[in-house]
Amino acid sequence: MKKRKEEFDEEIILNETDDINEIEADEIIEEKKPKKKKKEKKKKEKKIEEPVIIREIDDEEADEIIRKRREKKDDIIVLEDTKETKKKRKNKNKKKNPNRLINIFFIIIVLLIVMVTADIVLVSKFDKGPFFAIPVKTYDDGGSKEYYGLGYKVIKYKQLQGRRDIVLGSWKLKYNVEPTTVQAIDLAIEFNNNETEAYKKYYKQFVRIVGTLKDIDTYNNVIVIGYEDEDGKYTIDVRCKMATDYSYLEELSLGEEITVIGSVTKYSYKTEKSMSRLYLDNVFAEQ
Repeated sequence: MKKRKEEFDEEIILNETDDINEIEADEIIEEKKPKKKKKEKKKKEKKIEEPVIIREIDDEEADEIIRKRREKKDDIIVLEDTKETKKKRKNKNKKKNPNRLINIFFIIIVLLIVMVTADIVLVSKFDKGPFFAIPVKTYDDGGSKEYYGLGYKVIKYKQLQGRRDIVLGSWKLKYNVEPTTVQAIDLAIEFNNNETEAYKKYYKQFVRIVGTLKDIDTYNNVIVIGYEDEDGKYTIDVRCKMATDYSYLEELSLGEEITVIGSVTKYSYKTEKSMSRLYLDNVFAEQ
C-alpha cells in the first residue's frame, strides 16, 4: 500500500511539474511574440524614414503632371530638373528683365515730355512758372533769374525800373535788358504795310516807344500813346499797363510826347471802326 501511495504521489508531482513547464513555456512564447512585432515595427519605420528627394520643376512640367493626375488618377511623378529646363527658365528670365527695363525707360521719357511741355505752355502762354526748371543764376538788378530745363532756358526779368517779363528760349538765350527803340509813327507804318509780319517782329519783345500821350485811365492804371495822321492812314494805339502806382499818372499831361518801356503781349488788328492797337505790360513811362 505504501508503494502504491508513493507511486501515486510521484505521478501527481510529475503531472504538476509538466503543467508548470507548459505554463512557463507558454509565457516564454508570449514574451517572445511581442519582441518580433517590435522588430517588424522597427523595420517598417525604417522604410518610412527613407529620404525622398523632390526636385524643382518648371511651370510646363507642373501643368503636365496635374493633367496626367486628373486623367489617370496616378500618383504625381516628380521629374528631374534637367539642363534643358534650366536653360528654358534662364531664357524666360532674360526675356522678362529687358521688357521691364524698356517699360521703365518709356515711363521716364513720357514723364519728362509732360514736364517740359507743361513748362513751355505755362511760360509762353500764361507767363507762369517755370516749375520743372532749375534756377542757376540770379542777377543783381532787382532779382532777375535764369532757369535751365531739359533743352530749354527761361529768364525771369525783375528789374527795379526796367524789364519785368518772362522769356523762353534755348540754352543759348542771353540776358538782355536793352529795349528795342522805335517811334510810334514807324510802328504805324510797319503795321499798316503788313500787320502779321510786324506783330511777329515785336511779339514778346522788350521795347521803348516814343509817341504822344492820348489817354489816361487811373482806374485801371493804364495809359494810351500812339500816332495818328490827318488822313487816318497811318495810325496806331499803344495801350500800356503800368508797373508803377496809379498816383504817378497824375503827373502826366495829355497831348505831350512821352517815352514808355515795356514788353509786347498782344495785338488787335485794324478794322473799319477801330485802329490797330498794340498792348504792352509792366510799363514804365517818362515825360
